[in-house]
Amino acid sequence: MALALVVTARRLRPYFLSHPIGVKTNTPLKQMLGKPNTSGRLVKWAVELSKYDISYMPRTTIKVQALADFISEIAEMSVKDTSQDQMWLLHVDGSSTTQGSGASIVIMTPQGEDLEFTIKIAL
Repeated sequence: MALALVVTARRLRPYFLSHPIGVKTNTPLKQMLGKPNTSGRLVKWAVELSKYDISYMPRTTIKVQALADFISEIAEMSVKDTSQDQMWLLHVDGSSTTQGSGASIVIMTPQGEDLEFTIKIAL
Protein backbone atom coordinates (compact mmCIF):
# COMPACT_ATOMS: atom_id res chain seq x y z
CA MET A 1 0.00 0.00 0.00
CA ALA A 2 2.82 2.39 0.83
CA LEU A 3 4.55 1.65 -2.48
CA ALA A 4 1.33 2.36 -4.40
CA LEU A 5 1.01 5.71 -2.63
CA VAL A 6 4.65 6.61 -3.37
CA VAL A 7 4.34 5.70 -7.06
CA THR A 8 1.10 7.68 -7.34
CA ALA A 9 2.68 10.68 -5.61
CA ARG A 10 5.62 10.58 -8.02
CA ARG A 11 3.40 10.45 -11.09
CA LEU A 12 0.91 13.05 -9.88
CA ARG A 13 3.44 15.31 -8.14
CA PRO A 14 1.93 18.66 -9.30
CA TYR A 15 -1.48 17.65 -7.96
CA PHE A 16 -0.08 16.33 -4.68
CA LEU A 17 1.86 19.58 -4.15
CA SER A 18 -1.07 21.90 -4.83
CA HIS A 19 -3.97 20.04 -3.18
CA PRO A 20 -4.59 18.27 0.13
CA ILE A 21 -4.82 14.51 -0.41
CA GLY A 22 -7.07 12.13 1.53
CA VAL A 23 -6.15 8.45 1.57
CA LYS A 24 -8.84 6.00 2.63
CA THR A 25 -7.33 2.70 3.73
CA ASN A 26 -8.06 -0.33 5.89
CA THR A 27 -4.40 -0.67 6.85
CA PRO A 28 -2.76 1.50 9.53
CA LEU A 29 -0.54 3.17 6.93
CA LYS A 30 0.08 6.34 8.94
CA GLN A 31 1.31 4.32 11.93
CA MET A 32 3.51 2.09 9.75
CA LEU A 33 5.22 5.06 8.12
CA GLY A 34 5.66 6.84 11.45
CA LYS A 35 7.33 4.00 13.40
CA PRO A 36 11.01 4.58 14.13
CA ASN A 37 11.85 0.87 13.81
CA THR A 38 10.55 0.46 10.24
CA SER A 39 12.73 -0.77 7.41
CA GLY A 40 14.98 1.59 5.48
CA ARG A 41 12.76 1.55 2.44
CA LEU A 42 9.67 2.55 4.45
CA VAL A 43 11.61 5.36 6.13
CA LYS A 44 12.69 6.63 2.72
CA TRP A 45 9.08 6.55 1.48
CA ALA A 46 7.84 8.27 4.65
CA VAL A 47 10.34 11.11 4.11
CA GLU A 48 9.29 11.40 0.47
CA LEU A 49 5.58 11.48 1.37
CA SER A 50 6.09 14.04 4.16
CA LYS A 51 6.43 16.76 1.49
CA TYR A 52 2.73 16.43 0.68
CA ASP A 53 -0.41 17.34 2.63
CA ILE A 54 -1.72 13.79 3.05
CA SER A 55 -4.38 12.83 5.57
CA TYR A 56 -5.12 9.17 6.27
CA MET A 57 -8.75 8.18 6.91
CA PRO A 58 -10.28 4.82 7.76
CA ARG A 59 -12.29 3.32 4.95
CA THR A 60 -15.95 2.95 5.79
CA THR A 61 -17.30 -0.52 5.21
CA ILE A 62 -20.53 -1.33 3.47
CA LYS A 63 -22.56 -4.07 4.99
CA VAL A 64 -22.73 -7.01 2.63
CA GLN A 65 -26.49 -7.27 2.87
CA ALA A 66 -26.95 -3.57 2.05
CA LEU A 67 -24.83 -4.00 -1.06
CA ALA A 68 -26.77 -7.12 -2.09
CA ASP A 69 -30.08 -5.26 -1.60
CA PHE A 70 -28.84 -2.36 -3.71
CA ILE A 71 -27.77 -4.66 -6.55
CA SER A 72 -31.09 -6.51 -6.52
CA GLU A 73 -33.03 -3.21 -6.64
CA ILE A 74 -30.99 -1.97 -9.59
CA ALA A 75 -31.42 -5.28 -11.41
CA GLU A 76 -35.20 -5.14 -11.00
CA MET A 77 -35.32 -1.57 -12.30
CA SER A 78 -33.27 -2.28 -15.41
CA VAL A 79 -35.27 -5.29 -16.60
CA LYS A 80 -38.00 -4.30 -19.01
CA ASP A 81 -40.61 -6.59 -20.44
CA THR A 82 -40.10 -6.36 -24.19
CA SER A 83 -41.57 -8.75 -26.61
CA GLN A 84 -39.41 -10.44 -29.21
CA ASP A 85 -40.99 -8.46 -32.09
CA GLN A 86 -39.89 -5.10 -30.61
CA MET A 87 -36.21 -5.98 -30.22
CA TRP A 88 -33.40 -4.46 -32.25
CA LEU A 89 -30.48 -6.80 -32.95
CA LEU A 90 -26.89 -5.64 -33.22
CA HIS A 91 -24.11 -7.67 -34.84
CA VAL A 92 -20.49 -6.45 -34.71
CA ASP A 93 -17.52 -7.84 -36.64
CA GLY A 94 -13.92 -6.78 -37.12
CA SER A 95 -10.98 -7.82 -39.27
CA SER A 96 -7.29 -7.10 -39.63
CA THR A 97 -5.04 -7.74 -42.64
CA THR A 98 -1.71 -6.52 -43.99
CA GLN A 99 -3.55 -3.81 -45.97
CA GLY A 100 -5.37 -2.42 -42.92
CA SER A 101 -8.16 -3.07 -40.47
CA GLY A 102 -11.91 -2.78 -40.63
CA ALA A 103 -15.10 -3.08 -38.68
CA SER A 104 -18.68 -3.75 -39.61
CA ILE A 105 -21.94 -3.23 -37.74
CA VAL A 106 -25.30 -4.64 -38.79
CA ILE A 107 -28.44 -3.42 -37.01
CA MET A 108 -31.69 -5.30 -37.57
CA THR A 109 -34.81 -3.24 -36.80
CA PRO A 110 -38.05 -4.73 -35.44
CA GLN A 111 -39.55 -4.27 -38.92
CA GLY A 112 -36.87 -6.55 -40.44
CA GLU A 113 -34.81 -3.78 -42.00
CA ASP A 114 -31.01 -4.29 -42.05
CA LEU A 115 -28.81 -1.25 -41.51
CA GLU A 116 -25.18 -1.95 -42.41
CA PHE A 117 -22.23 0.25 -41.48
CA THR A 118 -18.60 -0.47 -42.35
CA ILE A 119 -15.36 1.32 -41.68
CA LYS A 120 -11.91 0.68 -43.17
CA ILE A 121 -8.78 1.78 -41.37
CA ALA A 122 -5.83 1.87 -43.77
CA LEU A 123 -2.26 1.51 -42.57
